[in-house]
Amino acid sequence: MGLFQNSFSIRALEEFSGVKAHTIRIWEKRYGLLAPDRTGTNIRHYSLDELKVILNVAYLNKHGHKISRIAAMTLTERDRLVRETAGTSDSAEETLNTLKVAMLAFDEVMLERITAEYRKRHGFRNLVELVFVPLLEHIGVLWQTNVICPAQEHFVSNFIRQKLITATDGLAASEGSKDRTFVLYLPENEIHELGLLYVNYLLRASGERTIFLGQSVPGEDLKHLAAVRNGQLVMVTILIVDPPAAEIPTYLKELRAQLPDNRITFLVTGAQLAKVKDMEVPPGIRTFPSMRELVKAVDAL
Repeated sequence: MGLFQNSFSIRALEEFSGVKAHTIRIWEKRYGLLAPDRTGTNIRHYSLDELKVILNVAYLNKHGHKISRIAAMTLTERDRLVRETAGTSDSAEETLNTLKVAMLAFDEVMLERITAEYRKRHGFRNLVELVFVPLLEHIGVLWQTNVICPAQEHFVSNFIRQKLITATDGLAASEGSKDRTFVLYLPENEIHELGLLYVNYLLRASGERTIFLGQSVPGEDLKHLAAVRNGQLVMVTILIVDPPAAEIPTYLKELRAQLPDNRITFLVTGAQLAKVKDMEVPPGIRTFPSMRELVKAVDAL
């Protein structure tokens, strides 16, 4: 694939841009938009700059600009039109495209600049929900199909993690207006905490009292916490990888059995949970098919 030499196959361009390989070949041949290198067996290899070109072309074409007009522009004119189009529409898509290029180049300065600009215009919550979440979802697909390497996924994930922690740190700790505390944790062997960090931020921003336990928390630790904290406890967890879907009904039953006190309730979501159909959920546990549904529930509390 030649990914680590900043060289991309036509399949990689298709995955990044959403433009079919057949269409990319037509644009390349008819309009000269791209000039890939070719191997001795005539396999195309595209540069990082050409990936940026196809992202911008696809963006403009999607927003109603004819491909013939786009192709006739210089790179400068095309970049200007992208910025103008982003300014008159939902610019999250253009921000996403730029962040993908920054990820591939391991360019933290670009990540900082683009996310700061978007946050200034639209606020932190829109940055997370309209940019970071779709970016992470797309990165998951790219990683699973070997279009990007794990280091690139880690680079972006850790960048987002730091932004979530910094934003939460900027909020004053609250005693809360109600007799309840939210406890945010991931079960044992679960380490994917970005969603949990965001829910913690939302709760803190709304003035709720939270205790953030983070990754891989044994059930016994939850029992110990419950024994020393008074008032209503709302346990929030997200099941991305572990426990696997087949074990979730048992996990939830054991969780309720470990913490049967009626003052303790649970909010549960995650990719593994979404795979489980027609599950009998123990009393005191609310399940959500997606992070978006959990966020809605948190907003309504």
